[in-house]
Amino acid sequence: MSNLNKNRIAIIEPSPVIRIGIKKILEENARFTVTGIYSDLQSFHDIKGDKNFDIILLNPAIVNCYRPFAVRNLFPGHPDAIIAAILYGYVDNETLTGFDGVLSIYDDSEKMMKKLQQITKTLVSSRDRVNDIDLSNREKEILISIAKGLTNKEIADKHFISIHTVVSHRKNISRKTGIKTVAGLTLYATFNNLISQEDLQ
Repeated sequence: MSNLNKNRIAIIEPSPVIRIGIKKILEENARFTVTGIYSDLQSFHDIKGDKNFDIILLNPAIVNCYRPFAVRNLFPGHPDAIIAAILYGYVDNETLTGFDGVLSIYDDSEKMMKKLQQITKTLVSSRDRVNDIDLSNREKEILISIAKGLTNKEIADKHFISIHTVVSHRKNISRKTGIKTVAGLTLYATFNNLISQEDLQ
């Protein structure tokens, strides 16, 4: 398999032992190539250059330094990248929900590969389904307001509709997208370029 067909991976991890270990495991698989290794998020943004990544493996402890930003908001130049947590200690569930998947350093190489392939396969198929969803223009407007964190009353006032109509639109949006949480809908809006990263800050 040529490098053009491989999934390009960035590893962002403070521990050099873990960075090198994960790189070695990943490069044993023909589907993956590690094209960037960084000790922290700042060095990723400073020296990544024009590199594009399909998968970003990130120590979730790094994310805690950047709250209240969502994990995906930390990588505006990589909107389609899969972002997976490198797990080897306790991390609260709220933090982990911002990741597309989780890899444990305690998994053997075969299990780690299977997890990464499953994360990749699941996310690609879910993104394909997302592209098939047909929201009305009004539903897109409501979705943008939801992503911006507005309450039902604020959305109703902004769009000159009743709260009952807002609730109805929200139900339709959740039914069509299959997403029930505000965080999930925000990611959906971001993935589909309905809202920019700046709008969320």
